[in-house]
Order: sequence, then C-alpha cells, then structure tokens
Amino acid sequence: MATNPYDPNVGANPYVIDPGAKDFAGQNYAALTRDLWAQWTTNFLPYENKLIEYASDPGAVDEAQAAASESVGMAFDAQKGATQRRLRGLGLTLDADEQEAADRGYGLARSLADVTAQNVAGARTRARQQGVLGNPVPM
Repeated sequence: MATNPYDPNVGANPYVIDPGAKDFAGQNYAALTRDLWAQWTTNFLPYENKLIEYASDPGAVDEAQAAASESVGMAFDAQKGATQRRLRGLGLTLDADEQEAADRGYGLARSLADVTAQNVAGARTRARQQGVLGNPVPM
C-alpha cells in the first residue's frame, strides 16, 4: 500500500502519485482515505469488537456477581481466621454457646455482604455495558 506519511524521509508525496496528474488531489485524498481506513481496521477495530462483545455478553453480569461473591467469602473467611488467632493469642476460648452466637453473627453478616456485593456488581456491570453501548442510563 502506501508508505508511512509520517516518515520524514518520504517527502511531500508519500503515496507516490504523479504530481502533474489532473486529479492529483483526488488521488491523494483517495490514497489517504484508504490508508486511514487500513490503519483504523488494524489499530482500533479489534478493540471496538472486544467492547461490543463485552457489552452484549449476557454472562458478564453473572461472572461479576460470582466474582463478588467469591471475594466476600474469602474476606469473611480471612476475618474469621484472624479473630480466632487473636482470641488464641489472648489465651481465650469460646464455650459452645459463645461459639454458636459468633458463628451465627458471622453467617448473617456474610450473607448480607454477599447479597449486597452481588447486587452492586450486577448493577455496575449492567451500567458499564450500557455505557459502552452509548446509553448512560441502565435498563
């Protein structure tokens, strides 16, 4: 195709068109347009297709919700382990009733955080998908 028009060694006629031709400007414009189209399809079209694929993927919301749920679970597991280590470090042990109450509290807080995280992740993902499509207001 054409040479690189930004190369300083090319000169003023990067598309090697006869400057004496009657339609020199038209040929130059056509060559420039073809070159810009080729650059766009090489540089930008793959990213545009990825964005379109993401924006129209119905599974993206489910994946985001699953990732949020997994993150909440790991955070609560880590917090529960840290609390147990802290109690052991202080030389304390919980009796059965105290342990049951603590487990119930962790379970309720974990369930609430899990539902909230999934709802927020789903809403944000849908909003992001709609934003990619040019609709700033989600469905």
